[in-house]
Amino acid sequence: MYEACMDVTESDHKPVRCKFHATIAHVDKSVRRQELGNIIKSNEEIISIFEELKSVPETTLSTNNIELQSQETGTLTITNSSTTSKAIFTILCGGQVIVKDDGEEESDYNPRGSFGLPRWLQVLPASGIIKPEEAVDVKVHHEESHTLEENVDGIPQSENTRDKEVVLMVNIRGSCSTTGTSHSVKVRHCLSARVGLTESEPTNPTENLDGSPREAGEENL
Repeated sequence: MYEACMDVTESDHKPVRCKFHATIAHVDKSVRRQELGNIIKSNEEIISIFEELKSVPETTLSTNNIELQSQETGTLTITNSSTTSKAIFTILCGGQVIVKDDGEEESDYNPRGSFGLPRWLQVLPASGIIKPEEAVDVKVHHEESHTLEENVDGIPQSENTRDKEVVLMVNIRGSCSTTGTSHSVKVRHCLSARVGLTESEPTNPTENLDGSPREAGEENL
């Protein structure tokens, strides 16, 4: 439709107006996603790239149990067995448990906020890169900490007088990996000498000079 605007009288040129009817093609997003998926599944080069991103270097740990006494330092060795890929490791805390006096552990490990390490444990380095066919030594050190006392069966006790255990998660991934693997290492702080509560022996009842028990109400002469 094309027509002039006859109602306009103040212009030297009559304005005109026109209405077009057009058909515009649009893309169906669901169909486009499906076609993209088919291309990714059938393209050998893309498949090879995705397989490389899934590859995680093979790593081994020297131990999965470490026991420390006060101010003692242990060593955890992480070895990258791959001949071509670098291994990236990070060490987090999976949880902590207090060992009971009878040597039994609590049933569940208490999680740590942001997987942070407890104050009594120092791990250096906690992250890093291991080159192919090389290893890194991680120092696990016990530090003295001062914690608040807690009541166990009504008796005040401090965490510093009880064995503690944490689970370290050693997470491994490749330099370009989208996935990873994880190893678990238990670290226990064992006290070299336990602090026990001793009770004083009851005193003998007051005796007279002849050895006979003093009657109630008697006074020294």
